Formats: sequence, C-alpha cells, structure tokens
Amino acid sequence: MKEKNVQPLRTAKEIEDMKWALRRYGSERDYFLFVFGINTGLRVSDMVPLTVDDVRGKTHVVIREKKTNKTKRFMLPVKLREEIEDYTAHMSDGEYLFASRKGNVPLHQHKLIEPS
Repeated sequence: MKEKNVQPLRTAKEIEDMKWALRRYGSERDYFLFVFGINTGLRVSDMVPLTVDDVRGKTHVVIREKKTNKTKRFMLPVKLREEIEDYTAHMSDGEYLFASRKGNVPLHQHKLIEPS
C-alpha cells in the first residue's frame, strides 16, 4: 500500500470545512470526536476512554495521559461545553463519549485510521 502524506489542518477555514464534511457525511460521534480533539489537543488514545460523566457539566477535566502516564488538567472552552451538552443530552453518565457501534465499549482507536 502506498503511504499517504497527511497534512494538518492549518486554517480556520480548513477546520470549518472538515466540520461541515463530518456533519454532512460522517456520524454525530465522528463530528464530536473531531470537535473535542481540535478544542482540547488530546491524543485519540486519551479521548476514547472518556465517559459522559467525565465531561458533562464540567469546566475542567483531569486525565492520565496514556502515552506519558502524566496527569493532565485542562479547561473545556465554553463553545466545547455547549457541544458536550448537545451531544450528551440523551446519554447516561456511564456511557462512553465515543462508543463503538457494537455497544457501550470505547471506540477502538485503530478503527479511526483504517480506510473504509
């Protein structure tokens, strides 16, 4: 398989275009994963184990990073808190934010990078 050269999104327009494409062609979960990641800067491995009660109604979140094993505390921007409230409105506290389609188990991060 030929290796792809993937470049980061660098401008606000590129980010907005990606959000639009995820809204139109992706799932609500995938859109929220992108928005959450772009607003927190977390690695996928640190986002997928999060549950609703880790973030709903919070201004700050504390996690232990998988890669470094360091504790990280970060603020949730107001716009992201609004997205969290919308996304989790019909979810229970113990549910994973990024659950697999197979049930309430966390999304497997390798599935995010495999081609469809």
